[in-house]
Amino acid sequence: MNQPPHQKKKNKKTKMFRPMSFDEEVELFGDSKLINEGSSIQLTNSVSGSEGRVVYKEPINLFRGEESRSNTLSFSSHFSFSMPNETDDVMAFVMVPTSLDLGLFGKENNSSSALGFLFEHAKNETVVAFEFDISNRGNRARILIGKPESSETRDISFEGDLLVGDGGTLSCMVEYEASLKRMMVRFRKLGTRKMLDPFFEFYVDLEEILKGGEFVVGLSSTNGSSSNAHLLHSWNFDIRHPTPVCVPPLPPRGPDGSVSM
Repeated sequence: MNQPPHQKKKNKKTKMFRPMSFDEEVELFGDSKLINEGSSIQLTNSVSGSEGRVVYKEPINLFRGEESRSNTLSFSSHFSFSMPNETDDVMAFVMVPTSLDLGLFGKENNSSSALGFLFEHAKNETVVAFEFDISNRGNRARILIGKPESSETRDISFEGDLLVGDGGTLSCMVEYEASLKRMMVRFRKLGTRKMLDPFFEFYVDLEEILKGGEFVVGLSSTNGSSSNAHLLHSWNFDIRHPTPVCVPPLPPRGPDGSVSM
């Protein structure tokens, strides 16, 4: 009997962490605190100049050996949050090597940037991070790759209606495709079924930047002069392991070399 050809399967997603309650799997810094019995995190207080950060405690490793860079794994991270639409309200996604003292995330700085603590207290550390703000003046992002003291940041704008009312919720999806060395960031309003077109992307070789080592991920938020509270409702991180291609065995051959069906 003929066997049906086996098709290449899509990458399998393996759950890295998906906290239903934040109190066990993350560490809080600055003004951040648990609310709603641990189901949400308030990142900033309702006063100007407030800043808060949250870090997933366990190190993450995307690198499976030194033989080939094709061994680097892809990942996706999704978080939902509430942040008023004012220009001083900023949120950042941060990746730093495990060699970095996590106490860094508790350092204060006088910047209106959610990445300001890196520029002030981690000038010579290698990081990958971006921050964004969404307001009626437009959607803006700032990308940092490498050492804050010597690396150039990239400021970009991205289009799309992401404005929400007070208490409105947005979702953000961060996806890294290792084969393309591409990181893409997309957003979704609460109540819509799929991620909206507004996005920005950039290219980064994480294995080169992070030297094939472990890293930790964090979120940073600051409200500048706006005195708004920022809330984090959910957060997950998934590593995608490629599924091996299943090759069917060759059919047996007869004495004359013909294939037996």
